[in-house]
Amino acid sequence: MTVMKPLLTCSVFLILIAGINTPVFAHMTDKLWLNNYVLTNGLSGHLAIFSISFLFVGLGGPRQVVAALNGYLYGIVFGLQIALMTCILAASVNYFVANTLLSQTLCRTFPKKMNQFQQFVRQTPFLKILMLRLFPVGNNVLTNLLSGSIGVPFKPFITASLFGYIPQTLIFCLIGSGISAANDAMIYASILLTLISFILTGVIYRDHIRQRIAPLKMENHS
Repeated sequence: MTVMKPLLTCSVFLILIAGINTPVFAHMTDKLWLNNYVLTNGLSGHLAIFSISFLFVGLGGPRQVVAALNGYLYGIVFGLQIALMTCILAASVNYFVANTLLSQTLCRTFPKKMNQFQQFVRQTPFLKILMLRLFPVGNNVLTNLLSGSIGVPFKPFITASLFGYIPQTLIFCLIGSGISAANDAMIYASILLTLISFILTGVIYRDHIRQRIAPLKMENHS
């Protein structure tokens, strides 16, 4: 652990410095510029875009932008895979940075927020993280940092994140690639996944409310 902290700190600073020194970060939403950049730089261009996309999401940028970008550059299938890989890598780094470096600081600074989140994910952490990922409005980085800080088990955290990222990532990859380029099956799949995500979010939230109400009912009966 003593070796891990300085190593992780240095890695984060190196990634930030690399991101600042590349023009890709300034053109994240300029598809034509990025397309020309890839054509001009080849493999190094692809690696630069992947690295900056990871940095963009890791610092709190909308992952939908990265999904649309990858859909435009690589098409639906490969773009979906790259976008998911980017988001999962960013979530993992956020988690381990919080778990290793920021846990005590966050607990001292935001004790109420940390306690509320811990109570929320204490039971069935996979389902609770899945609900947060499926919910169309939410703070992706905040979920990562809070999960790492309170020690949510990594396996349910990252698995729920992967499944929860799929619906919106697919939709924005379709948008980035151009709906006309998508076949009917992919469009119907994205619509179906969106409906399922709304239903799952509602079911998980309902169960969460029931879990909170159940102890109160027992106290009243006693």
